[in-house]
Amino acid sequence: MVFLKDTILNKLQSNPVAQQMLQFGNNIGNLFPNEEALCMASAFMQDKQTRIVVKKNRYEAQQLYQRLKPLINDTLLFVMEESLRVQAIASSPEDKQEQLYVLTQFVKEDKPRIIVCNTAAFLRYLPDKELFKSLCFKFEVDQEITIAELKQKLNRAGYTKVNYVDRPCTYASRGGIVDVYCLEYEHPIRIEFFDTVIESIRLFHEETQRTIQTIDSVLINPATDLLFTDDQIEYLQKEIDSELEKQQAKLIQDDYDFLLDYIEKDKISIENYDIDPHLYIYFSYLNANKLTDYVNGHIIFSSQEEVESGYKKLNEETISFIQEMVESHQYLPKYGMFHDIFTFEKEHTIQMFHDFLDFKHPIFSKIETLEKSDQPLIQILENLKGENIYISLDEEHTKKVQEALKAYSIHRNITFIEDDFYEGFTYEDISVYTQQELFHHPSQIKRYQKTFKQGQILQNILELEPNDYVVHEQYGIGQYVGITTRKIKGKTLDYLHVLYNGGDELFVPLSQFQLVRKYVSKEGVGIKLSQLGSNKWKKTKEKVSKKVEEIASRLVELYAKRNEDIGFAFSKDDDLQREFEEAFEYEATPDQIKATEEIKREMEKPKPMDHLLCGDVGFGKTEVAMRAAFKAISNNKQVALLCPTTILSMQHYQTFIKRFENVGANIRVVNRFVPTKEMSQIKKELADGQVDIIIGTHKLLNKSFQYKSLGLLIIDEEQRFGVEHKEKIKEMKNTIDVLSLSATPIPRTLQMSLIGVRTISQLNTPPLHRHPIQTYVMENKKSVVKEIIQRELSRGGQVFYLYNHVSNIYSVAKNIQNMFPDAKVAVAHGRMDKNDIEQTMIDFEQEKYQILVCTTIIETGLDIANANTMIIDDADRFGLSQLYQIRGRVGRREKIAYCYLLVQPQKELTEQAHKRLKAIKEFTSLGSGYKVAMRDLTIRGAGDMLGPQQAGFIDDVGLDLYLEMLASAIKKKQGKPIENKKNDKVAQVQLSGYIPKQFTDNDGDKLEIYQHIKKTESLTELIEYEKRVEDLFGHIPNEVKQLFEQKKLDFFVNREGVESLKETDDVVTITMSAEWSKNCDGVKLFGAINDISRKINLKLESGKIKIMISKRLKKHIELLIQVIDKLEGEF
Repeated sequence: MVFLKDTILNKLQSNPVAQQMLQFGNNIGNLFPNEEALCMASAFMQDKQTRIVVKKNRYEAQQLYQRLKPLINDTLLFVMEESLRVQAIASSPEDKQEQLYVLTQFVKEDKPRIIVCNTAAFLRYLPDKELFKSLCFKFEVDQEITIAELKQKLNRAGYTKVNYVDRPCTYASRGGIVDVYCLEYEHPIRIEFFDTVIESIRLFHEETQRTIQTIDSVLINPATDLLFTDDQIEYLQKEIDSELEKQQAKLIQDDYDFLLDYIEKDKISIENYDIDPHLYIYFSYLNANKLTDYVNGHIIFSSQEEVESGYKKLNEETISFIQEMVESHQYLPKYGMFHDIFTFEKEHTIQMFHDFLDFKHPIFSKIETLEKSDQPLIQILENLKGENIYISLDEEHTKKVQEALKAYSIHRNITFIEDDFYEGFTYEDISVYTQQELFHHPSQIKRYQKTFKQGQILQNILELEPNDYVVHEQYGIGQYVGITTRKIKGKTLDYLHVLYNGGDELFVPLSQFQLVRKYVSKEGVGIKLSQLGSNKWKKTKEKVSKKVEEIASRLVELYAKRNEDIGFAFSKDDDLQREFEEAFEYEATPDQIKATEEIKREMEKPKPMDHLLCGDVGFGKTEVAMRAAFKAISNNKQVALLCPTTILSMQHYQTFIKRFENVGANIRVVNRFVPTKEMSQIKKELADGQVDIIIGTHKLLNKSFQYKSLGLLIIDEEQRFGVEHKEKIKEMKNTIDVLSLSATPIPRTLQMSLIGVRTISQLNTPPLHRHPIQTYVMENKKSVVKEIIQRELSRGGQVFYLYNHVSNIYSVAKNIQNMFPDAKVAVAHGRMDKNDIEQTMIDFEQEKYQILVCTTIIETGLDIANANTMIIDDADRFGLSQLYQIRGRVGRREKIAYCYLLVQPQKELTEQAHKRLKAIKEFTSLGSGYKVAMRDLTIRGAGDMLGPQQAGFIDDVGLDLYLEMLASAIKKKQGKPIENKKNDKVAQVQLSGYIPKQFTDNDGDKLEIYQHIKKTESLTELIEYEKRVEDLFGHIPNEVKQLFEQKKLDFFVNREGVESLKETDDVVTITMSAEWSKNCDGVKLFGAINDISRKINLKLESGKIKIMISKRLKKHIELLIQVIDKLEGEF
């Protein structure tokens, strides 16, 4: 392997354009992005001078950056929101983190760089550079600082306090630990204190929360650029008051009061260093910094006409938005966000690229992506053009190309290079090919080394919060107040405090937490608290129990029937299966490999498979399904793929045809576009066994479709089929293997999976080349909608506008058409003729329309690459899984996608709606589908398990208890033991263990510790968890250590030879078994106990040794622990 980059850049040094780029006063004609990148990189290599390249918009900036970064590593992308309206209402956290990373690089190190920015970022008001620099903190081991001081610094620098750090720009504090997720590091940082001294600094993994490595020092940079110095805050308050006085003289009292209310809140927010996107407008009162205050460099406008027109548009939109907000009495008139470009041009020497300057001959011949994307790789390689061919690929694709060249004996002058070029080009005698040309997708160029992983990690999905409703197994539904520590009978313990009807209180020891569950039901259920001492709860449970028995009988019958049914046992994998899987053009993710193996193992069993494959949009479910399909046809079995829509069946058909092109499989598609004559022929071939794989809509369920030997049914989005179709599917499931694919399983499907009625696999690994969908919750205003749509259309994209009210959907479409008279607007809704719907969707896919106003019919399956903005009207009316599924229609390719959740202005949202919208915003990350469905269970409720009649019974006892009762009833019906716990004996000694507030004041943490200790199954596991708690919280105080000791007592009492461990008012007694006592060396035992304390009594009673420790002895519990350690270590 060799590097080509330096050779190319050196060759370019004599190129006239690269030479002109060294003369900063020169004007240059516009170039293609690749030409611009290569010439600029060559010029930079020669003079090593910083360049600030300004592009019209963020899309063009991204295009240039992707090509420059592989050539010049010291290239930074600095882009900002191009709409103040969107910025003020909803800023993207990912965008903000990237901006902060870049600003930090400027203040951290002054070195030559190329900065690529859009017009908005170049002219944007920025905080004072010296203030930003002063908020970059360095912390070292042995440094003196209190936890309170560190937290104060983090708050000032814009970090958000959370319970657990799992995303950038957040911090958490527990016990003697402060965790902080800083943009400078790949992983978050854990700072542990001993009193007022930093004892250690560690990097830890954000998902497991476990330490990765220890470091000596750490640099923490600001988590916001919404920063004002104290002098600026004081000045702002005076200026705002002065402006308010002017407005008071102009406005009527009601309008002034309305304005005053808004502005006073802003003043408080500024004083408290709050982070609120709309506060950026207050920079307009100050002599705000700009990008060139942070970094010195030569400025290049590429191109001048476009940059200036971009500025004019920014300015017009800013003025329009501010005027609108001033008229609605929410803003003061003196607001702005951007420096004036024309003033800037007068004060600086700027190198201009011009549209009207051009070159007669392009410097480079751009290698276009080959049109026939279904062409086999070998043909592409044979057709490569160029005297000296260089190929730039990642390791996986390099291996594929090398194997193909060797297998087909292609002898060309080909050199594989390690440079990561974004796209191919030719220059003189050199031709460079990349993944773009050979595999039809570009190389992934990181903006910087830090990667933003998961949004929010749902570790404790049913985390209790005060005022949540809970269900106690014996006492019924109550309201959770919190965790309280109480001293009872000389023992200090933690209790769950639960409030019942009439003000009655119940205190449940946290060691018995398993008796209490969070109450979960569907929305809108009126919850009645149970009455302590009443038998009403007992009767409710009995009623639900009878119903659950019926359901369990049906389920067990279903189990038994499926187990009795003889399915086809597919053979083990052979070489052909392995070859098919290795021919996948991408590298399979670990999840895909695992899921494929799980499915194939199920297929190899002699009973029918019913398997659910759950994976986010684009995570490779289809590839896994195709591997299962190949296994079926290799065993001379037919495969049917059932799709909910015609357009989805067409997309699947094209995918299968391409993937199976070298297999020789006969694949047919059945939908409304297939002529009657051809349909008859397909049915005949299907019955004769000539068709291997058939793909189609519900038509496939028609009895006229007869299979010679159907072995596998693949169902895409099963929940989208109607009741009648589901019944037919259910009949088929009795005899053949079924694989269901779902991006977000509906709660019922999930429940079935979770209690083991069907098997489940998950795909959680995100695909390459995809950005998280930027998700905003905002008020529905005409100006906002216009801004959003305009932004997408201006980058050549398409827009979904989801409006779920058929009655006036055409009116909404007409309004949008009036906003954009030049755009083509289509409407699609469920009451239209089915053929018309599908034709509209196909036309939209083929870009005949730019805007689609539609209902939720677009929820499933569509893959429209150019549609990257989704607007959801009345978003608070949708369920969480539905919102997630709808949002998945955009962001299918490399472009950054946007989803706007619109709610009516001033509308009071229900608590559940708030939770839904908050959750969908949290889950911006790819791969959240399964977690979203789980969260939906807790918010929207369960609905029903096996029919609508179940909903009321779930509401009676809550989802958790209902599912547990159902699982127990199923086990009982199957004759399985309900409890199968390893440790069935418990030490009847209660230690005084609890979790003090100084260790953690978070109830969720306390519950987690108790839960984890309870479920440990061995002493080794318990010791490991104790180390983890120390890692998470710092030094473990004695009160918490007692919780671990309590569990050790339980392990001890279950040890062979131990009969019991009990305490009375006066004494703690260990009773050993008769067998152990008979074989024990009494003299050795007496000596060992005597060594611990002569006041410990031993006696033999009924053939059993008893060791008795008086509770009047000081530290009698410590003596007990020592005795147990001695017995476990030496006897």
